[in-house]
Amino acid sequence: MKKPFLHLLLPLAFTCAPVCSGELDHLSPHQRVDLESKSPPPEEDRFSFDAPAGPQFTEAEKAAQRELGKSVMSMVRKAFESGAGEVRIPPGDYRFGQERQEGNKTIYPLHFQNLKRDAAHPFVIDATGATFWFDLDDVQMPPGHRCVGFFDCSNLVLRGAIIDRGTRGCIEGRITKIDREGNRFEIQPSPGVVVPTTYKGDQRLLPHKSDGRFCAPLYDLQQGVHKLDYQDIKPSSDGRYWVTMKDPDLMDRIHDEDWKRAFGELGVLSVGDGLSCLYTSAMAIQLDDSANLTIQDVKLYVSKGGPGENGGEGGHLWKDCYFGPRPGTSQWKGADGCLCRATRFGTTMDNVTLRHTADDLQNLHGIWGKVKAVSGHQVTFETNFGLRPTLKNARPGDRLRFIHRQTGAFLGEARLTALKDFVITLDQDAAPFAEGQAEWLDHECAGWLVRNCRFEDNFQTFGIMSGPGTLRGCTFTRMGNAIGLNTGIGVVGGIPRDITIADNSFTDVNPRPHRPSIEARAHNAKGQDGVPPIERLIITGNTFTRSGGPAMNLIGIQDSRIENNVIHSPVRATVLARPKDQAERQAILLHQSSGVEVKGNTLDDAEKHTQADATSHSPLLGLDLTKNVTLDGKRLEDAPKRTRKAE
Repeated sequence: MKKPFLHLLLPLAFTCAPVCSGELDHLSPHQRVDLESKSPPPEEDRFSFDAPAGPQFTEAEKAAQRELGKSVMSMVRKAFESGAGEVRIPPGDYRFGQERQEGNKTIYPLHFQNLKRDAAHPFVIDATGATFWFDLDDVQMPPGHRCVGFFDCSNLVLRGAIIDRGTRGCIEGRITKIDREGNRFEIQPSPGVVVPTTYKGDQRLLPHKSDGRFCAPLYDLQQGVHKLDYQDIKPSSDGRYWVTMKDPDLMDRIHDEDWKRAFGELGVLSVGDGLSCLYTSAMAIQLDDSANLTIQDVKLYVSKGGPGENGGEGGHLWKDCYFGPRPGTSQWKGADGCLCRATRFGTTMDNVTLRHTADDLQNLHGIWGKVKAVSGHQVTFETNFGLRPTLKNARPGDRLRFIHRQTGAFLGEARLTALKDFVITLDQDAAPFAEGQAEWLDHECAGWLVRNCRFEDNFQTFGIMSGPGTLRGCTFTRMGNAIGLNTGIGVVGGIPRDITIADNSFTDVNPRPHRPSIEARAHNAKGQDGVPPIERLIITGNTFTRSGGPAMNLIGIQDSRIENNVIHSPVRATVLARPKDQAERQAILLHQSSGVEVKGNTLDDAEKHTQADATSHSPLLGLDLTKNVTLDGKRLEDAPKRTRKAE
């Protein structure tokens, strides 16, 4: 007898289940209480070009807000030094300037430093009802601006603040004309947009529909080719402007009939749709060299102003936050994605909404130490500014794993006993590591958890270069690139391992031809696949809808499981948009992988675009240079290298 509701209840059970024992040991007691507190429903918003620009103020009101802004730091400092457990920032509008330099140090407008409490006595900055406005000039990136920063802090809570900037910081508006011959779009700027007169070049635009949906298939013109760059923006007539593209590819693509057939309106631009042209950027809220900070119910609207974590113990919690455009306004571009790097303990994000990013949606990684020389037990690393936070927070006993910097072969592991600047001392002879690079296993965001989050209309990848980590119970809708696991052999990176991707929904995620919604690639510096491997990857209970190619393309994984996923309409976009291309026609692809168990997955392919694989004999699973793979309990033959016809 069938159990008609079981398939609906199981994902919910996984999503709502308590975390595994020990998974959140690095969080403080008050963070665990906050994490498990009931979350409000996500804020809904409908984009409209005709909505207002957002709050507007007279010069007199701005002056009064600046006076109020001067009181914030003193209120916080006074309460902290008195031993109080909380400071209440009264509701209202507070205005600040922009960052300044003191020698080589950047001072943020709101700059919190050396505010440290123990885990049993956290300090809460309750800014519920307060909006922090930052008057940032509209200088084209790079460089970027700064807003709120926490440095060398611990066990603090920032609650309820709204963070925004005084000007829009980008150029966006409704398309009023499309001039194919001139390779340009005419736009009517949205309310509140000020169009600058000079451009450095190499800045991209984000195409979207009139209702705000990101044209995710058109990201195909950006990755690796940068064909979404605009050249300049010049006046037209009646307050409108011409946005001229550097290359003709976008204009050609939106008139491609095969492309239209594959993607419908989401893959093209028409009069009435919109462009958001990037111009400025900011680090809107930064957690540096800090431990166990909680950012709760914070709303971040700063255009291309991302949150970030860098160095220190980490163990930060982001709870019930919103990063994106200000709801109820004509603003399309708002805050950006989150960069997490080189913390001892990884981030925890719960019930966070990220919308309309223009860069990576999320990035989790460490920093490689490239070996310059060895002598006895000592290793000298190449000088790299990005490695400084790791070295600053390293301590005896930290683990380092060395791989050959060209071949990716494992050279061995060692522990740190001492360090000075870029010279470290190990607990063993360093000679075997002379040709290597070091992965700092205790400084690459280990134990990160992203759960119950909502990601909508985002530009680029959710990048995973470290582990262990868990992505659970999240919704991804319209995203230009994939959930990407990569060994990242350059400056940033690490080797993803012990990653669980469970009970998520992926709709129109990496919908481009040939592209998967989850992509894993283990590779070395020479570009050879499979070394060093990505180990113990679990992908379970997810739903995939309309990936451009296979739902998953996994290269170089070992000892992994792929089970109980539901896959709707994979590869359809490839077949329709690129009918002459030779394509991988299975829902899941494994390349140069071993020890992988595939079971309980469901393929829904009503239009029959998938094809059976020669080794698995199933349209579900494609194999290329694989060993010891099982499909629904049956061990498959080891697969040879696939041969491809010349295109």
